[in-house]
Amino acid sequence: MTLADGFLAHARELASQPAALDEMTRRRIVTASYYALFHQIIQDAADLIGPNVSIEINHRIQRSAMKQICGRFTKPRLDQPLNGLVGDSASPELEAVCSTFIELQERRHDADYNPGYVIAENDALQHWASAMMAVDAWKRIRATSEANVFILSLLLWKNWEKDR
Repeated sequence: MTLADGFLAHARELASQPAALDEMTRRRIVTASYYALFHQIIQDAADLIGPNVSIEINHRIQRSAMKQICGRFTKPRLDQPLNGLVGDSASPELEAVCSTFIELQERRHDADYNPGYVIAENDALQHWASAMMAVDAWKRIRATSEANVFILSLLLWKNWEKDR
């Protein structure tokens, strides 16, 4: 079982508790849902970029830029250099993965750091469902050239920005 699968299973287990979900459990569902998508992308990035490199080095992939890179792929018309590499716009699958990632990261920050954050049970369950759909969408496209450009963007974006 991958780390992403483990986080999805953990969120599913939390969501299926027979008693009403308390605030802490709802927060944990949001956090686990985010980390499922995050780790799926990071693992596939590491597998593509450094399949023969230790896991410690692979985890140095530029995580902090992922939200910024996702924002670039959710625009109706991609800017340079992406439109030269991918086309005018991202596929619906990649756009869904990226927009879900941005939303889940924002909600995860709220769940983990904002003491005043209150999340309804339905919203927590919706974030979990969104994460499952995004992970499935990513798995469908992860072997495409578009996904490769996305992954390479995590490493190369600063250099590509210089060329603009």
